Amino acid sequence: MMEKKKKSGLGYFLALLIYVLVALAAIAFLMVWLWGFAKEYEASRPTSTMNVYVQGLNENLWSDQIAQTITEMPHEVQSDEDCAQVVREMLNQGISYARTASGGSTDQINYSLLCGDKIIGKVTLVEDSSQAGQVKHGMLPWIVYSEEFDFTGLYSTVEVTVPNSYTVTLNGVELGEEYIVGEPIHFSLLEDYYGSYDQLPVMVTYRYDHLFGQMEPVVYDSSGAEFQVDETRGEEQFLNNCSGEELERLTDFTERFAERYQYYMAAVGDDPATVYADRLSGYILKGSDLEFRMKAAQDGLFYVHSNNMRVNQTILNTAVSFGGGVYLCDFSSDFTVWGRNGEEDQENHMRMIVVDVRGDMSDLRVAELSKYKNDSEDSQ
Repeated sequence: MMEKKKKSGLGYFLALLIYVLVALAAIAFLMVWLWGFAKEYEASRPTSTMNVYVQGLNENLWSDQIAQTITEMPHEVQSDEDCAQVVREMLNQGISYARTASGGSTDQINYSLLCGDKIIGKVTLVEDSSQAGQVKHGMLPWIVYSEEFDFTGLYSTVEVTVPNSYTVTLNGVELGEEYIVGEPIHFSLLEDYYGSYDQLPVMVTYRYDHLFGQMEPVVYDSSGAEFQVDETRGEEQFLNNCSGEELERLTDFTERFAERYQYYMAAVGDDPATVYADRLSGYILKGSDLEFRMKAAQDGLFYVHSNNMRVNQTILNTAVSFGGGVYLCDFSSDFTVWGRNGEEDQENHMRMIVVDVRGDMSDLRVAELSKYKNDSEDSQ
């Protein structure tokens, strides 16, 4: 009886062992299957491919392709190495990626490469069809099909408005006329004179769009001295008070010009054409609209018939230099005229454009002249 019980217990143990082994085999098979499925599923996720790709970029932040991309981009005022340094500093922030909102398909996906908030390139993934015979669950892995770097997002724009006689440089390179944008900008103080004298200074805007990183322009005035542009100020910062020597020369010139001009307009002395040629023409810019108007006035001056005139006082109120030998002078003259109506005291308030013809103030000429009313005349 005991022997029969022993045989029964052994059979149960063997059955249980077989069951356990079968169960373990089934579990092992399932684990292998699940592991293969998970591995294939992970490989079929495009983000997995991008993670590996971007990790490689962050471990090696420079490549021949990046260098070539920089070389092919416009950067006229910077060397390749200057630009490369800017790119390296940016790449050190780390590269990430984001799927593009448009483009791609079920078997092709586009991603933007990001550095901070700037897009620096594009990557396209495609399913690896060469693995079709090797996948067991029908999930193809993704591979990098194409990559393209684009650093135009690093470009910054520099724009500065200065008189046309000024010079603008970036990184030591002078910007030429090809970088001037828009129409010339008139100085408001000269607005009344542009129509009759086309050589007056204007302001121009320089714009440079291909600067890698940030850089301030360096501006030089018409004398070659460095000039700091204040963005909070307007054209008044370009209006220079004349030096002592300039002011002395302009004062002497204004006094002499005013005396000759008043005598000419009062028709005192000889034939007006002779008076103009002998006394006034040397003070008027040749070929200017003012020269034409002065000569055109000669016929009318025959009928003025002033007997005499005396300039009592001429005062140069202000003198402003626009650079390039161009000055705006404001002066007042009071004078006495003896004519048909007897003795008359008169007063003129005038503005004139004075041009330094030779550049050393030895030959000053009036290019434009206009009268204006002063406050006391306006109130009368």
